[in-house]
Amino acid sequence: MKKEMTKLRRRPLFVPLLAPVIMMAIVIAVAIWFFDARSTTVVIAVRHAETEPGDDPDRALSESGRERAQRLARMLAQLQPVRAVDAIYASDQRRTQQTVTPLAETMGLPVNVRPSDTWKRLPGMIRDDYRGQVVVVAGHSNTLPALLESLSGEQVTIADDDYGNLFIVFVPRFSEPRLLRLRY
Repeated sequence: MKKEMTKLRRRPLFVPLLAPVIMMAIVIAVAIWFFDARSTTVVIAVRHAETEPGDDPDRALSESGRERAQRLARMLAQLQPVRAVDAIYASDQRRTQQTVTPLAETMGLPVNVRPSDTWKRLPGMIRDDYRGQVVVVAGHSNTLPALLESLSGEQVTIADDDYGNLFIVFVPRFSEPRLLRLRY
């Protein structure tokens, strides 16, 4: 019998306590993940649609640009009500405002116009004031890359003749932001 007893190993006292600690860690990890998912800010950034030809620096949208603006409104109006658009921002140029006006009318939201000299503060304002919400921003090929880099950390270039990009930036509270580039 003594021989059998020497083969048995004694379990340390903390092993039975290890299972509840592991379960608690799993519960905390799931709660953090859920909280992070619910507090993720989604920024949808688009360049203004196609404009009328000419030398006017504040040109209006062309017919194809107005069609693109309608397509954007139809696409974003289909978002689930839980994650529907909460705010719309545009630069002080007519073409960006006209790009998001159909969406604003569909959603019943105002277009918040931001002068070009205040765009550097826009990423911080979005992070602070719209935590866990969806924000649409319409800008230009020279203003959107800085906004997207500030929000996501990724560098983006937009060609002068490219109007169909739709950038979606997921800005979670705890994890790293992600940038998704689509076409519309």
